[in-house]
Amino acid sequence: MNKILVTGGSGLLGTYLNKFLHNAKYISSKDYDLTSEKDIIKLFKSHRFNTVVHLAARVGGVHHNILEPVKYFEENILMNTLLIKYSYKNNVKNFLGVLSSCIYPDKVKKYPIKENLLFSGEPHKDLFSYSYSKRSMAVQIDSYNKKFKTKYNYIIPCNLYGEFDKFDAIQGHFVGALINKIIKAKQKNEKHIKLFGDGKPKRQFMHAQDLAKVINMIVKNNIKESFNVATLENYSVKKIAKIALEVCDFKKAKILFIRSMPNGQMRKDIDIEKLNKILPNFNPILLKDGIREIYLKKMKEV
Repeated sequence: MNKILVTGGSGLLGTYLNKFLHNAKYISSKDYDLTSEKDIIKLFKSHRFNTVVHLAARVGGVHHNILEPVKYFEENILMNTLLIKYSYKNNVKNFLGVLSSCIYPDKVKKYPIKENLLFSGEPHKDLFSYSYSKRSMAVQIDSYNKKFKTKYNYIIPCNLYGEFDKFDAIQGHFVGALINKIIKAKQKNEKHIKLFGDGKPKRQFMHAQDLAKVINMIVKNNIKESFNVATLENYSVKKIAKIALEVCDFKKAKILFIRSMPNGQMRKDIDIEKLNKILPNFNPILLKDGIREIYLKKMKEV
């Protein structure tokens, strides 16, 4: 029997994955501290796994990355390094790591960015420590494959959003925080929302449920390639905000940009040619439909 471990099991992506990959053991930070070698040794001593899907990470928005660069580097480096090391030591045959499109160079000559450009330049300064911790996982996986002939792999997804995201203005991701801003503005009868930067950066956003489906297909079909995962929708922050205002029935509200705050990376859209060849029938949820779905669910909680 293929025994599967999923780290980050209670997070945004792990919660969706549990809907598709039912026969796995899902763990969270409440169960094991993956930055602790002692805890990881205990985990593998208590269970025998054939497959590890590593979703756990210290993640957050640009502002929180700027405030806490040490946390974003050290915690991710420790958990990634230790988990891969002890997966190999415990004869795990399949290891899938989940990276992020922010690890790509801040500036490239041609967009969208292909997988072979991962190490062709520095990542954006605002996400520098997080990006390098995730790049390091790619280096470690490639090194194990080269040295030990393992067939470990990783995927590089674009930005995510979903029902189980953090909706905090500082630690949350952009779409979740945006939906939260709209709900609060409507509750306070305000006629505007405030966003950091000038609205010009472009972003690809994928519903986390779609990425969960991709991971499920990778595991079920024993796919060994490493590749980008994204949607073709690549919009400016301003356009994403306008889409959200439209589908959240708040289209008359104004968007006030706080131009003194950082924009983050101006562009980082990734190429999905390889994804389309590997999974030709993959059809992601449209951004407007995903935002509408999550907004309606969050309104029921108000």
